[in-house]
Amino acid sequence: MAGKASSAPMTLYGVEIRGTSVRSNHPIRSKYVAAVLAILLGVLGVHQFYLRNVVRGLIQLAFTAAIIFAARFSGMEWLILIPVAICVLRGILYLVLPDSRFCKANHVRCV
Repeated sequence: MAGKASSAPMTLYGVEIRGTSVRSNHPIRSKYVAAVLAILLGVLGVHQFYLRNVVRGLIQLAFTAAIIFAARFSGMEWLILIPVAICVLRGILYLVLPDSRFCKANHVRCV
């Protein structure tokens, strides 16, 4: 039977999915993993790389490197706290955002 779509139900992690379209190019990501990565390794942009935002991750990494460079040569080591504070706040924001808003803002599908 050419041209007929398969009627077999789709499964995801052993759970049958009915009546939903899972045709999306967005990767499946967890907001909780992204939040933990932002809080612990955010200054390196790891949470952005996890969310497949490579450009944002590189910008975060360059921003952190510039701040460290400026703090080292200006004698103001407290400047290093700026990217740390930004990433901790971003991690907290990931935790308090509803799943739908997190997914829409980061162009991902939530687990």
